[in-house]
Amino acid sequence: MLEQGYRPSIRRLQLDFAARVARKVMLERRERGGKRPPKSKITDNSEPWLENPGSVEDFLEISRRIKASKERWLSRFNNSSTN
Repeated sequence: MLEQGYRPSIRRLQLDFAARVARKVMLERRERGGKRPPKSKITDNSEPWLENPGSVEDFLEISRRIKASKERWLSRFNNSSTN
């Protein structure tokens, strides 16, 4: 004959696990002084093309730089997908 013991419900196990995770996160934050770690090390991925374009030539230069950057990125993705 099988012995019957206490078996918590699935919902109770889920709640216990969620409480353990929440406690762990809270303790980690307390050790860091309440500050969250930065989500990304990249603070700004924009590139200053030209600060104050004042002529058509400036805008054409910006266009050339954008095109070169786009080709550089596209070649990177195309090379990785063919390997």
